[in-house]
Amino acid sequence: MDNQQQPDDSIKALRRAIWDSNEILVTASTISPLRKNTLTLNRTKLFAEEKSGLSNVAVMSVRVEDVLNVNGAVGPVFGFVKIHTKFTAPDKPYSVGPFRRKDVLNLKRIIQGYIIALEKKIDLNPIPTSELIAMLYALGEDDSSIR
Repeated sequence: MDNQQQPDDSIKALRRAIWDSNEILVTASTISPLRKNTLTLNRTKLFAEEKSGLSNVAVMSVRVEDVLNVNGAVGPVFGFVKIHTKFTAPDKPYSVGPFRRKDVLNLKRIIQGYIIALEKKIDLNPIPTSELIAMLYALGEDDSSIR
């Protein structure tokens, strides 16, 4: 028998990839009506959308596997998420915000948890979304001193 994947298997795999890309694990938006930033993590990618002015939109999208690290920089009320990828200079991470403080911490913890799980080669696909989110949050929690 041939080692090539059957068309039905390819279709199922593609449908699963589409499903995964629509399954949001965490998202947050800034509160500024003039310059709205949104950061979203789904099971396949991390993407940021920046809307400014009437119709200007900038989008950054990166596979989760290409995210090296995520940091949160928070003040008393607001903060930024700083994303280090394989494609950004080490001293120039992609910065998204300002978000509410609680949103920065939530985004950072879940994204960092996802990065750690992938590095450990854990198959996350069978885990139901709500359970996965809670587990990633716990895995990515390392900043208890800034609550």
